[in-house]
Amino acid sequence: MTHITNETQEPLSESRRQFLSRAALAGAGIAMAPLLFAPRAAEAGGLFGAPSASDQKKVGDQAAQQVLQKYHEVFDARARHFNTIGQRLVRALPPSDRSTWDFKFHVLDSNEVNAFALPGGNMFMFTGLYKILSTDDALAAVTGHEMTHVRKQHWAQASAKQQEREAGIGILLGLFHAGRAAQTIAGLANSAIGLKFSRGEEDQADEGGLQNLVAAGYNPEGMIQLFNALAKVSGNGGSIGGDFLSDHPLTSDRIKHAQQRIASMRSTHSFPPLTPLNYSSLRG
Repeated sequence: MTHITNETQEPLSESRRQFLSRAALAGAGIAMAPLLFAPRAAEAGGLFGAPSASDQKKVGDQAAQQVLQKYHEVFDARARHFNTIGQRLVRALPPSDRSTWDFKFHVLDSNEVNAFALPGGNMFMFTGLYKILSTDDALAAVTGHEMTHVRKQHWAQASAKQQEREAGIGILLGLFHAGRAAQTIAGLANSAIGLKFSRGEEDQADEGGLQNLVAAGYNPEGMIQLFNALAKVSGNGGSIGGDFLSDHPLTSDRIKHAQQRIASMRSTHSFPPLTPLNYSSLRG
């Protein structure tokens, strides 16, 4: 991922993943250690059971603590505005998703053009991305994308697959044995930040985010605006601006897919006007 100087003037010579992965382990004081357990029934697909929703929320909250130790969280009008958009998207979700996940919306003061979600529902928006978006609809688009990663349990699936590979013969890491729960959660926080999603999962997040966007009453053209803004920062990169774009499908492909999905919605939906976003006014 591409990085710019952090507004808090902390060096960003290493990637966000490298730093946060190191921070998660340093904060835990351990490396992730294998624990044997009887695999639970699969929740997110795959040969072995993936972490439950409850487990994902515990791991995500541990990882969120590490993120907030590194970055300065903003609590001004930007945070209130972002939370308003996030909660509007949450209200548009199916009841099962609203009751399962604990969505929390954080704004981080950093020039990184990025956003990401942790398993369970912690959502982080970097001011570097926030300030290049021109509409609420574009901000809702990236937020809905990241929320879909949570709802579709992409981290849980990736974690289970990684643990299968590392086990070699199919022994999966145990998550919550008696007396080891806190230690293991802390170790898994590393993978909550560091695992990459597949191109297919990223496309699924785009699709789910677009559906959530429309259900919440936003204009889906905001997703096209988002991709165009990212392309200006990182060209036709594979990830969202910088870090976000290196892990994601090519921007031109994402635009094409979004345009096709929006076209298919026009026969059954009418879209409201785009809502301008004045980032400078939110800074007070």
